[in-house]
Amino acid sequence: MVEHFIEEYAKKIALHPEKVRLKTQQYEDTVEIVLCVSADDMGKFIGKGGKMIQSFKALLSGCRIKNGFNYKISIESL
Repeated sequence: MVEHFIEEYAKKIALHPEKVRLKTQQYEDTVEIVLCVSADDMGKFIGKGGKMIQSFKALLSGCRIKNGFNYKISIESL
């Protein structure tokens, strides 16, 4: 559910929403999320001083408290 929210939110931010992809890998107690976006959108997702990616991490930190999984998120260019 968290993954779906992040993907839909990312599509709303992106200049090229059709290129937004989300890859997830689940380990024992960790979910690793890789947000794949167009090279043109990389700056939007990192944000000024890294504030946008930090907001994604803050959201995931709250989800960790609710469901017990640790989340890691990263952004990569297509």
